[in-house]
Amino acid sequence: MYCKIRTFVIKGSTVVDLDIEVTISSRGIPRVEVTGVKGGECAKNIKKIRTAFGNSGLEFPNKKINVNVLSRGLISDLSDIEFPISMGILFAHHGSVPGTSDLFYGGIDSAGYLVPSSKTIFMDDKWESGRIGRLFIPSESYNFNEKKNGLNVHKLSSLSEAADIFIKGSKITPSESQTLSHIYEWKNRNRVGCFCNILGNAHAKRALTISISGHHNILMLGPSGTGKSLLAEKSAGMFPTGTSKDAVEIIKAGVLCGLPVQNTVTAPFRRPHISVKEGDLIGSPRMPGEATLAHKGILFLDEMHLFTPKVLNSLKTVIDLRKVEFSCDGTPVSYPADFLLIGAANNCMCGLLGTEDRQCKCNGKDINTYNTRMNPSLLERFDILTHVSGSPIEAAHAGSSGGCGSECPIREQINRAFLIQRNRLEPLEVSYNSGIPYNHINSMCKLSRDASSLLEMTVSRYHLSTRAVHRILTVSRTIADLDGCPEISAAHLAEAVQYRVKNDKP
Repeated sequence: MYCKIRTFVIKGSTVVDLDIEVTISSRGIPRVEVTGVKGGECAKNIKKIRTAFGNSGLEFPNKKINVNVLSRGLISDLSDIEFPISMGILFAHHGSVPGTSDLFYGGIDSAGYLVPSSKTIFMDDKWESGRIGRLFIPSESYNFNEKKNGLNVHKLSSLSEAADIFIKGSKITPSESQTLSHIYEWKNRNRVGCFCNILGNAHAKRALTISISGHHNILMLGPSGTGKSLLAEKSAGMFPTGTSKDAVEIIKAGVLCGLPVQNTVTAPFRRPHISVKEGDLIGSPRMPGEATLAHKGILFLDEMHLFTPKVLNSLKTVIDLRKVEFSCDGTPVSYPADFLLIGAANNCMCGLLGTEDRQCKCNGKDINTYNTRMNPSLLERFDILTHVSGSPIEAAHAGSSGGCGSECPIREQINRAFLIQRNRLEPLEVSYNSGIPYNHINSMCKLSRDASSLLEMTVSRYHLSTRAVHRILTVSRTIADLDGCPEISAAHLAEAVQYRVKNDKP
């Protein structure tokens, strides 16, 4: 007997259709052969399926069974398609024929119960578009598509339940057909405090406010112990509440990295160690890294000059594309990686350069070697460069309380700027000013006459690249949004330029 089952596999964040051909023959030695799987490590999966049949009260055919997976070589194990294979064996053994539009997906355990899958969240509107039929997946699986595109989703709990429906002819009750929407809510990191709790460093706090509002990458330079790491940690509490689309993307990124699906969503804050390897930072074809874990949140690289140059350079393409791309045996695999990069570094190896009361121990050669660890092309990916002094005198003049009460004015300012951006950029499907496409930069960043003249003078004087000009315009757009101005003035542009052009501070 022959049976063909329709299923799919999830590679990265992409859903790829598969067909499973099951052939049962009375001729030959009773065994199960699996073809079309890369590596052929399927013995444990077949043993589990055989055990699940027995524990479900179902007869596993004592005949020669061939399971062929199409397309060939696309998967290396059967973990996610154990349920479709089991259904194929059932159909072929009983001489039944599945519906031509029926889809099956999921794994099973040895007891015969279907294993809930979080990967089903990638079955979004784009994948379901144009599909008509029935989809059978394990109970307690997740999905965020609440639209009805003609694909009826049914959640099943066990293999025996599936056998009752398809082999014995039991009807599917309405309670077994469920919406696959997941309930979630945003949870801010307000408990970590805000910038108002930090004394001094008004210039750095202003730069970080702009950075968070428009999602502009920022590099903080300064002597050791001036508060760079503390400012970065407080930035996590200043992050605005994202949209429902952002929440779904954060959950999807977590699922890719093996994190459980939770009811609360928080903007990620990732802080990898300086010893992190390239595969752990940006990931590999088989597993995402810190860049994906930081999706729609903050990736903080402390002591940035101490990371290996190879690791730092691997971030350049990721920053530009806002995703990580690989090729796994000819199959493209991509992971989301749209994060706000916050870097922090000392001015020299000993960390004393720029202090007012201590002497730097590094010579000129040491400082040059230290600075060359960061490629100029990577530095160009930072929209904002700010110096953190941490002057005790400045902190003393800032007052002793450092608090702002229950409502933080800086956080409210960031939220207002975010709402302005979201309303303006919604037609472009972009959330932040840093993501404005090149072909829309002139329409989104309208300059006053004085600002236009200042920009021409700045480009001529500092010989700025096209990328640098683009980033200056997006930063000035964010500064104008913080002030609630529809047009970018010369003052807004001048502030953006000072964060971009390297000054004479160490």
